[in-house]
Amino acid sequence: MHCYLKYMKAVSTLIICFFAPALFAQTISGKVSCDGKGIKDVVVTDGIHFAQTNHKGEYIIPMTDNASFVYLSTPAGYLPQREYSMPLFYQPIQTGKVTGYDFELKRNPYDDNTHTFMVHADAQLFKKDNLQPYNQILDDCIDFIETKKGKEIFGIDCGDLVGDKPELYPDYIRSLNRLDIPFYRVIGNHDMTLYGRSHETSYRKFEEIFGPSYYSFNKGKAHYIVLNDVFYLARDYFYAGYIEEKLLSWLEQDLSYIKEGSLVFVAMHIPSRLEVGQIPFEYSNANIAGRVSNAAFLYEILKPYRAHLLTGHTHYNRNLEHSEQLFEHITAAVCGTWWQGTVCLDGTPQGYGVYEVDNDHVTWYFKSAGFPKEYQMRAYAPGSSKEYPDDVIANIWNWDVKWKVEWLENGKVMGEMIRFSMCDPAAEALCADKEKLEFKWISATPNEHMFRATVKDKNAKIEVIATDRFGNIYRANLNNNK
Repeated sequence: MHCYLKYMKAVSTLIICFFAPALFAQTISGKVSCDGKGIKDVVVTDGIHFAQTNHKGEYIIPMTDNASFVYLSTPAGYLPQREYSMPLFYQPIQTGKVTGYDFELKRNPYDDNTHTFMVHADAQLFKKDNLQPYNQILDDCIDFIETKKGKEIFGIDCGDLVGDKPELYPDYIRSLNRLDIPFYRVIGNHDMTLYGRSHETSYRKFEEIFGPSYYSFNKGKAHYIVLNDVFYLARDYFYAGYIEEKLLSWLEQDLSYIKEGSLVFVAMHIPSRLEVGQIPFEYSNANIAGRVSNAAFLYEILKPYRAHLLTGHTHYNRNLEHSEQLFEHITAAVCGTWWQGTVCLDGTPQGYGVYEVDNDHVTWYFKSAGFPKEYQMRAYAPGSSKEYPDDVIANIWNWDVKWKVEWLENGKVMGEMIRFSMCDPAAEALCADKEKLEFKWISATPNEHMFRATVKDKNAKIEVIATDRFGNIYRANLNNNK
């Protein structure tokens, strides 16, 4: 399939370049340049058709009736113009008025073969009062960005920027502008325009402000893709996790320009799956709205690459290794429990994901806002669990199958802890106090990154040691667990 697409791409390019006037009533053309000089082989799309710039930086693609933008897959080593945090890699198509769309890129002052990006999810601002705690999270981001001074860094926001309140977009933008780095946005289900007559009406407001709801860009040897996987069902708040055929077709074409085996990141809002392996399909809200129903076809398209899915939506943290070539990172909510507590439904602190890319190698961790990088778990003394009252409990929110979790008594390693499912005690206590909750329906969620061990000596000094897949060691001392 990949070779076929490359062949068809070459044929299409030849047809468009030499026979466009005869084949199409109108075309879109322009030039991509830097410092006044054309840039060769830049990929340009209108969301349906693709073209690459020639040696002069020129491109031409057919005009499509339902296309809204012409935009670039920004090449490695270059940066699009931007307004504060908003990368301007696109231009709205003005049908019947303009046919020439030129782009002036900037050379990246940093070597983007090595770069860092942060992943936010579910800020979900639903009133002005949310801005104060949101800016506190951003204060932590600013401090983190300062540690990367002189290096390439950007952000990806995995959707639900607001909570069905598009009037808060300007406040969201102004707040995130404080970071003064590019932020690439994903549309979430709470970013849709509701009560329209079709799915196609649901993303117009979002695109009016942030540009295309699906696109790609490049940093060093890595390729980044943003997809809209929220399909509005045109009934009140109902939606499904589903990727349209036109997006899957666009994705196939986009990836045909990328060398097989490359590192690829795909950012979406709704997770592709909530577990490893496909479960039987059911017509339930959790099944339809909580995961992407046609994820298997996305996996097939990504199979030639080393891919990482970056998702949100669930308000909890989870890492899934679907295969050796496909990893999914479900990122906990920036808003915690809808700005009513500093932990998420699974006990993960408010925070964001951090990804460090060095050529084609990537490492990652979860950065809890207001805590050092080393804060990767919360431990609870025996008595915290009704089911296991004699056990020490630990919540290791960024755990995946390659982590190792042990406990020590008075400095002696006693063995590995048992992973099990339960609600985090801190999240449970927060959600149980309904008097303090603005939304009474909020409840803690059992999670799969809880660990327990039956202590031998209840009077001993207990310590939990967790080693991640990269060999980093994290410690939690029950006598000083801060």
